Amino acid sequence: MQALYDSKYPILIQGETGTGKTLLAKKIHQRSIRSNQNFIQCNLAGLTHSLFESELFGHLKGAFTGAIENKVGFCEQVSGGTLFFDEIGEIDLNQQKKLLQLLDSGDFYKVGASVKTSFNGRFIFATHRNLEEMVERGEFREDLFHRLGGVAIRTKSLKEKSSTQREEILEQFIEEIKLKNNLINIAFSSEVRSALIDYSWPGNYREMKNTLELLMLKKSFGVIEKESLPRKLLSIKTSSSDFKRQIELLERKILVDELVNKGVGVNKASKSLGISKTTLIAKLRKYGISGHLEQRNTLKAA
Repeated sequence: MQALYDSKYPILIQGETGTGKTLLAKKIHQRSIRSNQNFIQCNLAGLTHSLFESELFGHLKGAFTGAIENKVGFCEQVSGGTLFFDEIGEIDLNQQKKLLQLLDSGDFYKVGASVKTSFNGRFIFATHRNLEEMVERGEFREDLFHRLGGVAIRTKSLKEKSSTQREEILEQFIEEIKLKNNLINIAFSSEVRSALIDYSWPGNYREMKNTLELLMLKKSFGVIEKESLPRKLLSIKTSSSDFKRQIELLERKILVDELVNKGVGVNKASKSLGISKTTLIAKLRKYGISGHLEQRNTLKAA
């Protein structure tokens, strides 16, 4: 995989809106030999037809009305780094042709220039659309699709993730929001956590993170209970059945016995219990065991 990250081979990232395609593109860049170079992001959906070439390739002063000075385009700004084209499925057939020429030749002309400029960098593309279906409908060039789709990576939506994976993502977002907003003394009730994990999240990661941040900023201190949830989450059955409640009580008892009573560390406990360290830490916070561990550690230090 590292060889792929370091190569100039174009990568296509496909996935629903809000599934972290931009974040993945940045990770690929950061893990490549280009990590110290520029990461340039271009949202193709936001470019009008008249600005397409100027924004991508740049232009010379006087090339058209309003071109009062030279402009450096995205392709030149990349300067050995990564050029990330987001929403590749939103450009028309004529724009697709110009992009295909860039990919095939590795050169481009600034608007108003007669001398070619060589592209120096690698391309990553992303789209939430089904490009195969667009090719069949004649909306996307087949030759361009094959040119940029050699390596396709699909990002999963939250509803495709397992409960454990969604819980880990939830915990990660909570910690990021705490750090960002200096929210230290805030927590979620087990009922609220269950609702957050079970919700379908049609807006995916972005919707989950924005919802969490709003909940935490409104509360800012203490435990967030069911009453604080937005209406879309109240439709989720948050009351545990007797069976589920008994399972949770048993799980908490096992964790308390392993980490508090026996005094086993998190690393050793995660191995003996057969779960990841991240999942274990999330469960400790879910059941309010973290405070017991901190108290035990404080007493041992004393």
